[in-house]
Amino acid sequence: MKKLLTTASALALCVAGAAQAEEAYELDEITISASKSGTATPLDRTGASVEVITREELEKAGETSVADYLTRDPGVTVANNGPMGTTSTMRIRGLDGKYIKVLVDGIDVTDPSSTQTQFNWTGLTTNNIERIEILKGSSSALYGSRAVAGVVNITTLSRPAEPGSETNVAVEGGSNDTWHGAASYGYSGTRGGLSFGIDRIITDGFSASAGGTEADGYQGTRLTFSADIMATDALKLGLSAYTLDAEGNFDEYGSDGAPPYDEYTTVETRAIRAFGQLDLGAWTHNFSASYYSNDRVSSSNGIDTPFNSERKRVDYSGSYAFSDMLNLTFGTDWEEEYYDSGTDSGKVRTTGGFGELLYSPTANLDLAASLRFDDHSTFGGYWTDRLAAAYHLTPGTVLRFVTATGFRAPSLYELNNALYGNPNLDPEESQSYELGIEHDFGAGRLVKATAFYTEIDNLIQYVSLYDSTGAWVGGQYQQVTGTSTSQGIELSGEWAVNDALGLYANYTYTDAEDATGARLLRVPRHAVNLGLDADLINGWSGQVNLHYVADRADEYGTVMEDYTVVNLGVAYALTDSAQAYVRVENLFDEAYQTAAGYNASERAVYVGLRASF
Repeated sequence: MKKLLTTASALALCVAGAAQAEEAYELDEITISASKSGTATPLDRTGASVEVITREELEKAGETSVADYLTRDPGVTVANNGPMGTTSTMRIRGLDGKYIKVLVDGIDVTDPSSTQTQFNWTGLTTNNIERIEILKGSSSALYGSRAVAGVVNITTLSRPAEPGSETNVAVEGGSNDTWHGAASYGYSGTRGGLSFGIDRIITDGFSASAGGTEADGYQGTRLTFSADIMATDALKLGLSAYTLDAEGNFDEYGSDGAPPYDEYTTVETRAIRAFGQLDLGAWTHNFSASYYSNDRVSSSNGIDTPFNSERKRVDYSGSYAFSDMLNLTFGTDWEEEYYDSGTDSGKVRTTGGFGELLYSPTANLDLAASLRFDDHSTFGGYWTDRLAAAYHLTPGTVLRFVTATGFRAPSLYELNNALYGNPNLDPEESQSYELGIEHDFGAGRLVKATAFYTEIDNLIQYVSLYDSTGAWVGGQYQQVTGTSTSQGIELSGEWAVNDALGLYANYTYTDAEDATGARLLRVPRHAVNLGLDADLINGWSGQVNLHYVADRADEYGTVMEDYTVVNLGVAYALTDSAQAYVRVENLFDEAYQTAAGYNASERAVYVGLRASF
């Protein structure tokens, strides 16, 4: 059953992310890495909201892509510009992908060449994913620029808990001539281990444009690798890597375009990270260096447009435990980002330093305070801060509060693009608040309510330009002077009816507007999830999820149609280590759009087999 968990000071796995993949997570004891030091913290002793998704939950689900699955969580929505291979944008509490930092095995995989530096979720399937953590709320005090809406941390591969090896394989086929296969291998020894995996998908897809008829296909191959070794009793060294090679078709604006329908995008992503951890008792030290590159080419009507980017990053964090009540973490990081589109380019460097103090003055109160300074090579220095508190009203009831500031520097594209860029842009600055209460009834029964509020000064948006006759003459990224806001409430709960049957539900209300009072695009006022998770007799199990979205503003000044989508997954245990399964997306064949003018999938059925040995 879904676990709706929370943590205080932020995931903080940018430095300790690869190490996190090696730790054993015991959800029954509700522990998680909750600070820059990477130390485990009981969730009932922490502050801000985090949703945790495990491999077992992903395997039970009916969704193919990670992004579509994550819409089950309160406050999370996704807009897809068509099938797999087109653009897919996530929003957290009304704020879109440019405000979300995404980490894969500790590597920042947001693309500096995208229009507003963010991660394109298309192509990331649920296979070979061990764990996902979604931190909600401003986290610039730990992660710097862009982490205004939150952080998504993805751990790709697992290893055996005991010394030995484990191999996992999965194959499936289904609608739209889709073929999908994955395999992973993990080894654990007495002083270290390694894991690697491959995920390959090929699909004919469907027409991306609502005005098109030609199917837009996709094929992609994702490779992941991680390894570590205890060089001494105190020093661990490790390495992780991530690659993606993909090609996907897309439609011209509003239709298929003219034959021969040659619009497609190729992507080649390469990322690697090396890290070291030194444990000296009360003192711990973490070092890491990472490199990310993304070469993307958009081809249309015989013209190839490249978008190439690189990111180099070095991190250090240290932690000292004064006592069980007081822990101090501090560190510094350096990052260089570069992009080149053939006609324009840009480069920026950022150097940051931070401190985080975790303090538990009483048995019922836990505090986390963070302060960070970033020196941006274009815009100079910015201070950000964060304060989180958790107070136990009763043994099962926790009251949480978070206040934080954040900033987002304009992307390299927003500043430098020859057609749409604006070199006069300034960084956005934000202030956010969160107040929540949670009660655990025990035996898998939990309810939670969270109110959130974020304001952003000088919001950057794309603005269409018109001449004196009213004719469109182009567009430019400009700032909306004043304060834009996103506010609302999240309600969620889960209920274990018995050992075999669990129910979960959540509702999110979001009111998101820019400083002029115009609604932020594609943000639903109302989003609901209802789900059932069942382990039935004789090896059968299943999960069904209903997702309802209502009242969204689109790009054309109108309100998009509401929709309800039901996804289903059913599995049968052939042996203790092998399962046959059926997944159904859009069970009732709902006609809907998550982005105006772009199709979503009709009913799609997939049959597969997974096994471990």
